[in-house]
Order: sequence, then C-alpha cells, then structure tokens
Amino acid sequence: MITALQTGQHTVKKMRPAASAPFKIAIVGCGPKGMYCLERLAYELARSRQQSEVQITVFEPAPFPGAGAVYHPRQPHYLRMNFASELINVWPETLRRRDPQSFPTLVEWLQDKYPHHADPRGFAPRAIVGEYLATAFQKTIQLFPDFVTVNQVAEKVTGIKKTEDRWLLETADNEIAFDEVLLALGHEGWRAAPSSFSQSEQIIEKVFPVEQMLSSARIPPQSTVAVRGFALTFIDACLALTEGRGGKFCCENRQWKYLPSGDEVQSIVPFSRTGHPMLAKPDRRYFRSNPEREQIWEQGRLRILKLKQPAAGLDFQTSIWPVILKTAEEALLSLVPDHQIGTQTPMVGLNRWFQDWSNRIFTPAETWERLQQSYRIATGQQAPDEAWALGETFRQLYPALVRRISYGGLALTSWADFQRDAQEMERLAFGPPAENVGRLMALIEAGIVNLEYLRSDFVPHQNRLILEAEGKRTSVDRLINAVIPACDQFSENSLLEKLLSSGWIRRMLGAGGIAVDGAARPIQLEEQITEGLAVIGRPTEGCVLGNDTLSRQLHSCPDQWARSVRDHIAHRKQT
Repeated sequence: MITALQTGQHTVKKMRPAASAPFKIAIVGCGPKGMYCLERLAYELARSRQQSEVQITVFEPAPFPGAGAVYHPRQPHYLRMNFASELINVWPETLRRRDPQSFPTLVEWLQDKYPHHADPRGFAPRAIVGEYLATAFQKTIQLFPDFVTVNQVAEKVTGIKKTEDRWLLETADNEIAFDEVLLALGHEGWRAAPSSFSQSEQIIEKVFPVEQMLSSARIPPQSTVAVRGFALTFIDACLALTEGRGGKFCCENRQWKYLPSGDEVQSIVPFSRTGHPMLAKPDRRYFRSNPEREQIWEQGRLRILKLKQPAAGLDFQTSIWPVILKTAEEALLSLVPDHQIGTQTPMVGLNRWFQDWSNRIFTPAETWERLQQSYRIATGQQAPDEAWALGETFRQLYPALVRRISYGGLALTSWADFQRDAQEMERLAFGPPAENVGRLMALIEAGIVNLEYLRSDFVPHQNRLILEAEGKRTSVDRLINAVIPACDQFSENSLLEKLLSSGWIRRMLGAGGIAVDGAARPIQLEEQITEGLAVIGRPTEGCVLGNDTLSRQLHSCPDQWARSVRDHIAHRKQT
C-alpha cells in the first residue's frame, strides 16, 4: 500500500511573466539519474544572478518520476534492492547541512515511514525505495526559483532532430523545440536482451513487470520453466514464481527453508552462456569496519589514483590489476593470517585462482558448492576466501577505478582485458544480498530450482521446448528470457540509435558506450562537442564507469551538466 507517496500527476510550478522568450530545457527520462540532474539544476539556478524565464519539461512515461520503471512503487515487495539502505541518499550534503529533516537519507526516511525496513545494512524492497525516490522528485520541484516552470509530460519521446540552434523533440502528439536536451534514458524501460527465440505463447520475452509477464495466466502453476540467464534478474524471476505465488521463506539460525503454497511452478531450470553464479554480498552485520582493513582499502585506492598516466592511457593488466591483487592479498591475510593462497606468493595464487574461476566450466555440483560457500562466508559461518578477497577489494577500490578509467583513462588496447575481467569480478563483487542467495539455496534444496542444465543449449522441436546438455534432454513448458541488454545495446528506433545514425553522438572506441565529456556533452569525432545535448547514465557506460548505481558520490556529471546549462542560459541572455 502506498502511504508516503503522492500520485504521479502533472507537476507545474507557477512563474511570473517575462518579456523575452523563455529558455527551454527538456529532461527525457526521469528515473534517479534524471532527478539528480534536475536537483542540481535547481541548485544552480537558485544561486544564479540571472532572472530570465526558464521552462523545464520532464518527459517520463512511468507514473512516478524519480522512481522510473526500475523502482516503480507498486511492484511486489519481494523484489528487493541489491544495494544496502545505508548507501542510498538522494540529497547532496549542501542541502542536508542546511535542513537535514527536509532532505532525509533513505534510512532516515524509512525510520519515519517504514521502521521495520530501516536496518541500515538491510536491503529494502525496490518498491519502497521507489516511494522514497518519487517523494524526492516532488521535493526537488519545489527547489526551483520562481522564474522557473517545471512541467511533467507522461509521454514517450519518439524522435529528435537538430535545427540551426535548437533541438526538436517529437512525441505521439506534438513536436517541441528546446534549447537544451538531457537524455537520461537508463534501461529504456524494461527490455530483454535480443534472442533467437521465435515468438510463441510458450516464450516469455522478458521478466518485468513480473505481475504481467510471469502471471499464473501466462505460466500456470506446476509448470516446468526454463530461464535464460543466471544472474540477478534470474533470482527475481525465481521469487516471482514462488514467493510471488504464495510460497513462504523462513530463516532460522541463518538457514533458509522454502514452504510451498501449491501454486508455484514445479521446476525452474536456468541456463546461461557461462554457468557462473553470482556470489553473495557479505552481510555487514558480520563484517564490521575495522581500522586495519579501512587503511588497506584506502591505501589501495591511493595506489590506483597515484598511478602515472601514460599518454596512451593506463594498461589494465600491468598497472591496475596488480594493485587489485596486492590489496586483496593484504585484506585476506589481515582476516585469515594463516590462509594458504596456492603454493607460490599470495599475489600469484590469487591471480591463478581468478583465472581458474574465469575459465572453468563449472559442473552443477561445483556451482552448488560455490553458492553454499559464498553464503557461509557472507553470513560469518566460514572464514573469508579468495572470492571474498577479490570481490570486496573490487567493491572498495571501485570509486578509484571510476576516476582513473572514465573519460579515456584506459588504453584502447586494454579494453578487452578490462571488460573480460570486470565481467567476472562483478559476479564476485556485485552479486545478490546474502539473504537472496539463501532463498535461492532453499529453492534448490526444495527441488524447485534445477542446476543440471546450466550449460545447456535451447533446441526448438516442433511444438516442444527442449534443453539439451551433455547428452541429456529435458522438456519445458515455458521459456523466460531473463537476460537484460548490455549497456550499449539500444532499442531499435530509439533516440540514441537515431542520434548515432545522424552523427550527433558516437560510441567510444574500445569502451562501447556513448562518448561524453564531464558535463555529459557528447563528443563527436575530432573532439567536437555536440552543443545543447547531454547523455547521462547507463548508455555512457565505459566512457563513464559504474553508471548503473543510485550513488550520488560516484560521479560528478549532474553537477557539471547543471553548471553548463546555467552558463548557457547566461550566455544567451548576454547575446
């Protein structure tokens, strides 16, 4: 039930008349990233000396701007965050210092609205975080000075064109010119990665929204369901098909058990390209901060920040990777002094462990053991190991990696190495909360999740769906595509594809994401900036590392963009 949220109505702030033509700004997409930019723009305009009329139009089809589709406040509460509550705060300290009660962190807001979810180290339902974000959007609108109008349009922008000095945006019913356009498109709604599956009622093309895509009408109780993908979206699908059908999970002495309802599916059979599991995030109740380890993390970050920058960019394998290994070694031995990391030096042992992890094709038994071990370590039941050391090091050093790798800090020849290793490090570092791994283990032990076909091939056979692995075959009733598109896989006929084809934006060589500067301005060939346009967030991943986050501390793009818009307004007034 929504208790702390205004409904998604048009939000308009009245303004006083002005003689000159207003400066028009469009925010296309207003999930968290778009809202962060909007808040920074309010801050900059409130501080500016100019008083000319400004009109801002927020295009967001989802009913709750600030939350967008991913954090929709009315999705089921069994879909939980993958980011601890203590790390979520939409407000900069410049506002909080002035009036902390009006600009609460998520934990402070939860203590007032949902006290049973207010554990700082907990992982709140995504819907509740969406309420917090949507409430913050409403507050952000009130921060603009009185010469600014903000209007919300609940429509999708379908086209974008450049005129001589403005941008034309098209919707189904209108075409409007703007002086500034910010594209904050995120995941472009809920999409699945492209697949070769033919269209059929047996093929469920995506997971979200789960209430629609994974309903009992589409996937009847007691069905056998294959799921393409074995990452976070797979776990959400598992919960929708079990807990979302009335099943219950209980946990006693850190051991999870599933209590069936009778309405869940009979079997869930995941298959993926690698079969590698995502390991459990450590439960912070069992890994409290420690001065010695904090110093290890700080030294690791400083080592990365102090690396000498070659003209061609840093080489990942020779410059950055040794720092990660050295820091991981120090962290592991600080917790487990007698741990034996292979037969050679600890750094060599950690590197060999990681290469073995990356290249090994796990058997079902090995996958099960990896999940169990990561859960035991994450919940303090077993001493940390190599996986914990590398994963925790990658998490702790990530802010420094963002600073050194973003905006061309990595050599062009290093991108393949970095992307390959980062993909595996994400399985160690950015996996599900321990409690969700516990739930997955309970479903495996209950015989509902079947790991026997993790490395299988999908074999269409007349009207049947078949998975085949090492001579074994199984027939399934439904197949769910639970793989989300890569950051640089844009939807067909999207605004980004149109801008790419017209040459106003380009992909960064090696990285693959849209090339932008620090103010999110697209960089064309010969380093020319596309004026009046900005692209922020997930589509720029690679050029800007680590975009898929709620953190406000990791990137300064919203601040720099807002300052550039303020300067654009002032320049137009002068001319």
